[in-house]
Amino acid sequence: MSAYDGDQFEDHNKERQISSSGSKASVLNSLLELQQLPAICSDRYISKVSLTTLRDRTDGLLLVIAAVDNDATRKMCIDVLDAAPGDYLFVTPGNSDADDPDAAIRGNVLWCGRIDGQTIGILPTLLFPNIEKPRDVMPRKGSCLEHAVSSPQLIPANSLAAAYTLAVIQNFLDDCMPSEASHMFFNGRTFSTSAN
Repeated sequence: MSAYDGDQFEDHNKERQISSSGSKASVLNSLLELQQLPAICSDRYISKVSLTTLRDRTDGLLLVIAAVDNDATRKMCIDVLDAAPGDYLFVTPGNSDADDPDAAIRGNVLWCGRIDGQTIGILPTLLFPNIEKPRDVMPRKGSCLEHAVSSPQLIPANSLAAAYTLAVIQNFLDDCMPSEASHMFFNGRTFSTSAN
């Protein structure tokens, strides 16, 4: 297992994350070590080269969770994974801006993949113009805010997106994925969900 996070904790992280200083990767690795688990998080952003290397070294299914505020990174992951013949499951959560009080607890989880040559879901680049033609760029160094189009999110939106991401992965592992769906939306204000 590998994880990549080149972000540093910044003032805008204080209200919704577990630490407030240093690199996010080092904090995650410290938490893993407390649980006597190996450190897995690299203190850099994922790149086309690193994902291609990971893909080429993986036997069997490659699971990629793109928990990013960056459509350019989502598109790069989809392009790299879909270009090769191997099996993969790509899952990416997203949620709304905290600046919009009506939409502050809305979000989605998108997924696609290929298992034994069979396509799962629909490539998000085919459904969402913001992913097919991103307005942002992939982060290389510095603040993630320099590269993000969206505003900060609320903890409930982040938590729901994380929970539904885990539900997608669990359904996949249990062979219970709805074959007709490739994305789901949630609204924490109305407690409603929809899958398409």
